[in-house]
Amino acid sequence: SLEELLNVKVTTASKTEETVRDAPGVVSVITTKEIESYGATNLAEVLDRVAGIYMTSSFLVENNLPSIRGETNAHWATKVLVLIDGRPYRESFLGGNITNVLNGFPLTIVDRVEVIRGPGSVLYGTNAFMGVINVILKKSSQTNFTVSSRYGSFNTHQTNISTGIRHNDFSIDASLNLYNSDGWKYTARDEAAIIRSNTTPIYDSIISPARTILKDRDDLGAALHGTYKGFTLSAFYGASYWQSMDKSGRWLVPEDNNPNAKPIRSEFYTDKLFADLGYEKKINRFYTTSMNVTWNWLSMGDMREDYKNATTAVDNGLLAEWTNNIRIGDNLDFIAGFVINNQQGHLLDKTSNADGTPYPDNTGTENPGGYYIIPHWDETWYSGYTQWAYKPISILKIVGGVQANKVEGVDWHYSPRIAAILQATSGFGGKLLHGSAFRSATPGGEKKFYIPGVLRGNRQLLPEAVNTSEIQLFVVKKKLEASINYFYSETSNLIVRSRKDDPNNVLPGTPQYINSDGKIKSQGIEAETKFYINLQWSGMASISTQNSEDSEGRKNYSGAPLHMAKVGIRYNGPRGVDVAVFNTYYSKGGNIRAIFSADNTPENFAGTATDANPPMKAVNYMTVNVQLNLPEFLRKPSMADISVFCYMVNLLGQKVNYPEFVRRGVNAIPGRAGFNIHGGVKIKL
Repeated sequence: SLEELLNVKVTTASKTEETVRDAPGVVSVITTKEIESYGATNLAEVLDRVAGIYMTSSFLVENNLPSIRGETNAHWATKVLVLIDGRPYRESFLGGNITNVLNGFPLTIVDRVEVIRGPGSVLYGTNAFMGVINVILKKSSQTNFTVSSRYGSFNTHQTNISTGIRHNDFSIDASLNLYNSDGWKYTARDEAAIIRSNTTPIYDSIISPARTILKDRDDLGAALHGTYKGFTLSAFYGASYWQSMDKSGRWLVPEDNNPNAKPIRSEFYTDKLFADLGYEKKINRFYTTSMNVTWNWLSMGDMREDYKNATTAVDNGLLAEWTNNIRIGDNLDFIAGFVINNQQGHLLDKTSNADGTPYPDNTGTENPGGYYIIPHWDETWYSGYTQWAYKPISILKIVGGVQANKVEGVDWHYSPRIAAILQATSGFGGKLLHGSAFRSATPGGEKKFYIPGVLRGNRQLLPEAVNTSEIQLFVVKKKLEASINYFYSETSNLIVRSRKDDPNNVLPGTPQYINSDGKIKSQGIEAETKFYINLQWSGMASISTQNSEDSEGRKNYSGAPLHMAKVGIRYNGPRGVDVAVFNTYYSKGGNIRAIFSADNTPENFAGTATDANPPMKAVNYMTVNVQLNLPEFLRKPSMADISVFCYMVNLLGQKVNYPEFVRRGVNAIPGRAGFNIHGGVKIKL
């Protein structure tokens, strides 16, 4: 019913059930019905419709970066924490490799997705910096089976199989997603395509045309959720393979370096396994306790035509958490928890000898011993957290909390939260929020990386920190919910690379990770609404705008769009017809001051300024999903529940380019395919 849709319970903000308007955070929810109606092939497309989120990619990794409030990182989403059923999905090698869950997670097992924009470290620890994304899995109320298959542009195949079984106190839901595509044409110049002269005056010379690959991709995802009395088991395995540029930001080319030669195939892969076993016991109506053990395992690397494996990383993380929920009277709720997290792993380069020199025969073979770019790491972190929620009167809720963290080699760190939430019986209300969050340096990539002349890790890195203040006004009526939110954030201690000639480098001539002295200040406004005209017509819309400035006076240096407007309209008609249209407007992004771009030229530049690739421009990105339920259409309720669907993406054929914010060399890269269409069938039993 409409009332149920407007009162969906969420758990991410406080680890207990509450409505969106009662949660101490800025929360958006995408329900399973919205996912089905608007269409999607993966979780990245679902998140692309959430207020304040901009899905982007780097030249190396596809669909790995949900940028929240304009924050972008390197190749890895280190400022956003993904949860699966409330449990952390992260690793200690790079801290933000989430490509498996964004590309391969089976959507048919997703009950809803909860998104917090803003800090969440008070309950979840590192990486819950600019936001938290919680993927909640379905819990079947009866036995069921669903299979769907689609085929479409670029010779794309996708198959989903899901089942749910319920018997007394036992339930299990499982889903499998298989996706493969020959890929769309990805045409771009790399950093080797342009030479900047050393003469005076300076000029750029394009010496190579753009090169083209097919952005082929293979994804496998399998998810499971089981319950028995107080026990729960959540698990996900994802394997992703994709073709891209080399990690140096260049195409791998044949030895003769023919400008028109097809790049040597460079394929990256990542396998990741997540599993969580939990037990919850309700001691009495005032006290509930739970224990969870969470395991995250990662293997990733790259494979090329000229030899099998170039680098291989392995990461293991084991986290144990004890959580206690206590209710004191009718007006006071208290939560306290303790966490122990052990992290281990290594990174091996199989094209080198043990001393880092090139392996003599790396054409078709690999060196099993190799060179450990990152020697084995083994760190154990500790943390504890608490949060209080007090209602002095029925319309006012006050929340306070703090998390204390002890990372190996660094002093204790504290992240607080405070909130005041006002709700009138008329449906109007507001929130005043302030919170801090942190991201600790990864034990692998940032602390122990070691290639002389290239990069050195730093074990003394302080956690990155952010302080965010927010004001939200909201209204909830019978057929409408809407909110408007203002945020202001200030980040500090950002982990960056030093200059190669920095005299403070431990190894002369080798950059190293350091904490930046500067700060970044950002602010913005977000407004969103969901409306239900009747049981046939419904919609959602959001507008967001953000801007930032760092200590060096650079404005909007992340390159993310400064403005976004998103609107979706759904018609659930008679005779089983369901049509949903969604359009997103992305404005032009900020200036990343890329080396090879027309708007960043030296003072003594002569000639015509050159963009290596077409710059990012404003676009309208539209999808249309049409579904037809055959039993309803044919008026044969006794027949099997079969639906056919057609999903159209980038209906206007817009050319979407992403800012290349990692190495900031070639100013932009191709971001998304042009118009593409997929058709399929879904059978429910």
